[in-house]
Amino acid sequence: MDNQIRINQRLFRILIFGLIICGIYMGRAGLTVRAAEQAFGIEAKMLPSDQNAYEIQLTVENQGQDWEGTVRLMMRQDYYGRLNDCAYDTELSLPQGSTKQFVVKVPKDSIDRTDAIVQVILLDKNADKVADKELGRLLQTESDALTMGILSDEYTSLTYLDMGGNEFNYYGKNYPIRLEELDRDKLTDSLVALDFLVIDSYNTGVLSDGALENIRQWRDNGGMLIIGTGSGAQEVLDGFDDLEIQCSKVYDPGAGTYDSRDYVDVSQLHMAELTDVNGKYQTTYDMSILMCSEGGGAVGILPYSLSEVARLNAAGTYEQQKEFVESMLRQVSSYASVRHGSGQYTTSGYDSMYFLTGVSNYLGNGNNRLQFGWLKVIVILYVIFVGPVLYLILRFAKKRDLYWIAVPVTTLVGIFLVYFAGRGFEVVSTNVYSVTVRNLTGGGHDRTYLRCYDAGHKEWELRLAEGYEYAGPLEDSNYRSSDESYFYRIRKEGDRLFFGLNPSVGFEDGYFQAGIAAEREQGSIYSDLYQDRRQRIRGMVANKTTQDFKYFAVTIGDDLFVYKDLPAGAEVKLEDAEVVYNNDGGYSNGVAGYCYGFMREVQSGEMAKDVDILTALGMGVSATYSVVDPDRTVIIGVTENWDKVVDDQCNEVSYGCFYAVQ
Repeated sequence: MDNQIRINQRLFRILIFGLIICGIYMGRAGLTVRAAEQAFGIEAKMLPSDQNAYEIQLTVENQGQDWEGTVRLMMRQDYYGRLNDCAYDTELSLPQGSTKQFVVKVPKDSIDRTDAIVQVILLDKNADKVADKELGRLLQTESDALTMGILSDEYTSLTYLDMGGNEFNYYGKNYPIRLEELDRDKLTDSLVALDFLVIDSYNTGVLSDGALENIRQWRDNGGMLIIGTGSGAQEVLDGFDDLEIQCSKVYDPGAGTYDSRDYVDVSQLHMAELTDVNGKYQTTYDMSILMCSEGGGAVGILPYSLSEVARLNAAGTYEQQKEFVESMLRQVSSYASVRHGSGQYTTSGYDSMYFLTGVSNYLGNGNNRLQFGWLKVIVILYVIFVGPVLYLILRFAKKRDLYWIAVPVTTLVGIFLVYFAGRGFEVVSTNVYSVTVRNLTGGGHDRTYLRCYDAGHKEWELRLAEGYEYAGPLEDSNYRSSDESYFYRIRKEGDRLFFGLNPSVGFEDGYFQAGIAAEREQGSIYSDLYQDRRQRIRGMVANKTTQDFKYFAVTIGDDLFVYKDLPAGAEVKLEDAEVVYNNDGGYSNGVAGYCYGFMREVQSGEMAKDVDILTALGMGVSATYSVVDPDRTVIIGVTENWDKVVDDQCNEVSYGCFYAVQ
């Protein structure tokens, strides 16, 4: 009997062991199957684009079983290590062994930094991640950049000047630095595309008089010239007599009187003793750069060689080296008129997005949004009445015994009144305020800006009208602590785009932008204007479109004037038009004054009912700011009841802004 029990126990252990082995095997098999089902190949590359959006071509290969889900593209900023606030989703079906290729368009103004890491995530129908891939600095291959030409016999020692792909903040906007190696033969042809020119460890005496004159003209037109001297000071300054800088002596490392600076250890470097012949240069303490403005550009001359800084590691660690370059570029560029790219200008330290995002906060306030004033009054009166006041009334009527009946009756009446008063505030669908900006003189697709909110505290999305090619947040400023979270969401299903918000509270605002390639408005805006001796704008403006302009603006550089009423087909002399805003309001900059002074007055003054349409006009003015030559005249008209932007269930109020550059 005991033997039989031992045999049964042994068999039981063997059975349990076998089941464990089978379970492990089956589990591994299951993992293998799931791994096979989740085996994907992901590739991405940038496509050239002349639009206002980056075009990212994604290729997804399914190496396992049939799959259907979402391909999500997000950006991760290096210095935060977190995803940004927008997910770009594409619904995709991938049969076994298939490959699909598609393009995701991301608005350039939605991306704060192009040195972000692009992450592609594959999600199944349950929103579970099945695969992902990171792509470092993908955007920089096709992004706007500051181009730096380097004329030097030591080019390889100067490649650190691109800061390893990190971006340089140039007057409110971030740009990567793109290097171009120059020589004597290609110098002249390359100048027109350069923002910075660095000359270091090079004998400029070999340059022709024509080449030196071209450098001078390029500098006067806004170019920024940086010269490194050090042991080669005599040679590198040989061709630049007009700079009025002389080198009297070169000190060996450690022999000069210079102190070590914050960014570079000058005790390791040959230091040139430079003399400012006519006293036109300023000197910075932390880098000893001699700097001055020349025409629209700037000159920065260092007493040491930039190539020697790299060879001797005088700037220290990689991060210190980056800070050294960033500080040098920032200080030199501060002496130049702001200039970047062909046809792009600005006249202050802020770019157009600064003003655009600022003034957009007023959009949707024309109807005062949701006003709960009367509702609050009813609730307060009810609280007061249902207690001591009701008791006193019943006591006066000698009906105190009815108090316990009157209280519930009064409560029901109060609930009814609150409900009736609150019906006007019921939000049954998402509210959208849109402004579409159109250039009547050509040059780019229409751009639409939206402010949206929903009453609920849950994710919502709306479908854009046909023809919209891209969408994204108006600005990239909201970050979440989780790598998997997002605030804005852009989803593409077939050929249609959806945009939405994942709010943290009810009635949370979302600011979006979208681009459309639609047929242009047939018509134009014509002007014949001039400024008189008092800088007042005079002359005629004609509206040759089919739209009535309730307000229109005229800008010349920083001068901004806003007038009332310009019907379709009409023309008006500005001397006879009603002026509602001009630069005389105490603001030095017309656009800033409009966005941060005039709009505040409108919201709280007699023109409060027009706050939305004047906001739309301000957004049109801001959208043209910094992309138009300040010497040109811009006329911007705004119209109400423009084409709907959203092809979905929502309450939309839309405006159109049309502008022409003269």
